[in-house]
Amino acid sequence: MRVVLFIDVKVALHFELNRCLDKAAIILPAKPLEEQQKNRWKLCRVTEVEETKLTIRMIPLCTTFIFCGVVSAIGNTYFIEQANHMTHKLGKLSIPIVILLWFYDQGKQQFAKLYYKLAVKLGGSGARHYAPLIGVAVSMVFAILCCIIAAKVETKRLNVVRTHGLVDKPEERISMSVFWLLPQFVLIGALDGIFENSVEAILFDQVGPSMRTYAVPFGVGVTGLGYIGSVLSVYVAGKVSERGGKQSWFQDTLNHSRLDKYYWTLAWLTAVNLGLYIVVALFYSFRESELEDEDAPNYDPTSGPFEDNARCCCC
Repeated sequence: MRVVLFIDVKVALHFELNRCLDKAAIILPAKPLEEQQKNRWKLCRVTEVEETKLTIRMIPLCTTFIFCGVVSAIGNTYFIEQANHMTHKLGKLSIPIVILLWFYDQGKQQFAKLYYKLAVKLGGSGARHYAPLIGVAVSMVFAILCCIIAAKVETKRLNVVRTHGLVDKPEERISMSVFWLLPQFVLIGALDGIFENSVEAILFDQVGPSMRTYAVPFGVGVTGLGYIGSVLSVYVAGKVSERGGKQSWFQDTLNHSRLDKYYWTLAWLTAVNLGLYIVVALFYSFRESELEDEDAPNYDPTSGPFEDNARCCCC
């Protein structure tokens, strides 16, 4: 029996993985071609089949990205809540919490620039595939360091709370400067800056041509899954911690909670995830990039949160 394939003009490289999907591009001789083309669920082009294979083979690698989003979520929740209960004064000056977000933004921008320089250097040496992979690994290392530092700072904060008898006074600020939280805000900014650019580069380089326009939204979706996973991790950690009649790590107030134990748990879980990511990345076979340099996603190292030509309303 002669097998006829429905071939597109632009045919993607053939992959032996998931060969069962090749059946979707086989034209049945018993039915007219026009009738088969009308049902897109019955007959696909070879290019569509191969691009589907590319997407499926990336699922194990992308799954390891989710934990970066889990760690990133605590920067927008628990870190801010901790800052609200600490001293905002620097000498006689009262410092708003937004200064921590400014340091987060600066960490995100500056480390994104460093990643861009690394990507350009490795791209010029022919190791273009490895720059995003290294970027994701570095992001996970930053996530581990961030959780460790956050755990140590929270342990110190709880000791200050107990020393001053403020356990049952959640509305009062403790005599501990909010700048103790500065390192973890910078680290989580570095995590987000490198991670977002790295994931975008991996997706843009490895998915099919028709799906490259979705690389950025998909990267955002991976981070979003991490935020959802953060809610799930808090629920699971709370249930596990209260086994045996013990008090849950998450109470109505920060002073009664044990966020330090939760941060330590995130640290070792992220370390395990890093090891899993390295294993998956080593076994992942990269397809040869068909992109020209001008087609690849580019990060402008001079870009910032403001536009140079911005004007006020009265200009």
